[in-house]
Amino acid sequence: MKTSFRLGLIVLGAALAPALVLYFCAFRTGLELRYALALAAGAAIFSSMAGAGLIMAGIALPMSRAGACIKKFISGGYKLESPIAKAGWPEAREHVSSLNRVLLELNAFRSFQINQAIEERAKAEALLETITDGVLLVDDQARMIHCNRRALELLGLPEAGAVVLPDSAGQKEFIEPLREVLASGEKNARVDISIRTEGEEEGAQRSFRLISRQFLLATFKRPGRVIIIRDVSLEKEIEGARETFFHMITHDMRAPICSIQGYTELMQKQRPSTQNSERYLDAIMRSSDRLKGMVEDILNMIKLERGEMRLASVSIDGGELCARMFELHQPLAERRKITLSVPPPSGEKVVFNGDIALLERVVANLVGNALKFTPTGGAVRFSCHAKGTDALFKVEDSGPGVPETMREEIFKKHFQQEEHKHMGFGLGLAMCKMAVELHGGRIWADAGTERGAVFAFTIPLKDACNA
Repeated sequence: MKTSFRLGLIVLGAALAPALVLYFCAFRTGLELRYALALAAGAAIFSSMAGAGLIMAGIALPMSRAGACIKKFISGGYKLESPIAKAGWPEAREHVSSLNRVLLELNAFRSFQINQAIEERAKAEALLETITDGVLLVDDQARMIHCNRRALELLGLPEAGAVVLPDSAGQKEFIEPLREVLASGEKNARVDISIRTEGEEEGAQRSFRLISRQFLLATFKRPGRVIIIRDVSLEKEIEGARETFFHMITHDMRAPICSIQGYTELMQKQRPSTQNSERYLDAIMRSSDRLKGMVEDILNMIKLERGEMRLASVSIDGGELCARMFELHQPLAERRKITLSVPPPSGEKVVFNGDIALLERVVANLVGNALKFTPTGGAVRFSCHAKGTDALFKVEDSGPGVPETMREEIFKKHFQQEEHKHMGFGLGLAMCKMAVELHGGRIWADAGTERGAVFAFTIPLKDACNA
């Protein structure tokens, strides 16, 4: 029987009951009208109460119980302890059955999600405990949220209890680097340190790199940091060995290069010249000049890194420097069919103090790189002019340009773009950066107006020498 039909019968019964009582009492028994009306009112109240009770038992109470069970299900973290009991009219029982199916599916999904989370956590734990780096997760108050065992060992942290960095670190050499990383307002931070750890030989040190990245803690809705402590001792040893090798081999190469150039110059002056011999001797001189430049770059790099470079301060005319670099590179530009240009000086001369040999290597590197990467038929333009309190050197080319993401990376030692790894050691731009900064200036790369790249550097017009 449908709910609407039952409700109709209840309403009809509640309406007819007092009328039937009144009719029976007043016309059948001869009871006085006032008593008949009183009995009819009582019948109306009774029939209404009975109807309400039937509605409550059939619909309201089952729905109320179902609502209470749903609230308990939600407040209990979507965990279903027992299904909702079926009661009431068939329609209400059907609704309860549907709700039970939904709750069971939600409960199964919750269990699946929990199992997935537990499995993912176990994978993350296994990964963190397997890697050789120390990994820490801290909140914005420097309270440690999580870490792996390697981090505990490196920092000397307790395995239990509240840990607040950096003061909780037992390894005191890490306190200041950790404080620097935590205080950094940058999204990414990096600090290199060298310390002597327990068990190392006398005087031996290990090198560590702290790498930090800021992220949002979704649970707490505030920023946190992940800190990785990486042992880079082997990397530093390899780098040191490579520098030592470069230093030795470049020193050994200087003498034979000078001999090649000296004898080539003698041959150019003394032997009868022919078209082929002149071409061959020019090729020897160009190759030896290029090799000598690479040797000078390596030696300068080593001296700059060790702090052994002392600037030989002289007065330099920026326009004359550009003119010499133009004469040096014009033959190469002509062979490659590249238009090399230096705009004529305008206004006063740009004169400053600096190490002429070092700055010539900087400009030669930048112009040489521009010619190297500019295709046939392209153009390279370089200039020097005063800008405020600085002398601004600028080299522009029409080559492929430098991706924006690499415009800082290219000035790092040994960095080369993947497609150009066969074209040198990756030391030229790193040497340029160190040399310019030693003069108190700065160097950067940018995109050209239409295409290509722009490399620029500044040198203070005042004496920037430290010698």
